[in-house]
Amino acid sequence: MQSQLPRQLVFTLGMLVCGSLEAALAGALVGLSGVEGVVYSVLLCLIPGWVTIYVSHLLRHPAYSAYILLVGTAARLVFVLLGLLVISLIRPDLGFREFTLWLIVGYMVSLVLETWAVVLPLKVNARR
Repeated sequence: MQSQLPRQLVFTLGMLVCGSLEAALAGALVGLSGVEGVVYSVLLCLIPGWVTIYVSHLLRHPAYSAYILLVGTAARLVFVLLGLLVISLIRPDLGFREFTLWLIVGYMVSLVLETWAVVLPLKVNARR
């Protein structure tokens, strides 16, 4: 039985590297409020990614990977949009350059990493 931990770690480390690069750029462009927006955006993308990778581990059959990705993408979209609305209400001073821009980039990176984490290990296991 293969552990899900390596996939979770790769996803988490990838998002942290992306977030670090975003934070450096946001800090240089818009200051501390941009770094705060990056932290929110990375957290909003990490949580649904962790859940999707965990569910893909529970349903370890290659035939389910497309369905898992579809449901995971829909769940991420809903979670991120709700997070965007809540943070926009709580912190209206975080505008497009301080938050939304970094959320879009983080969303795309997390989608790529999550797809890799769900599909690639299942293909490797299917060959055995």
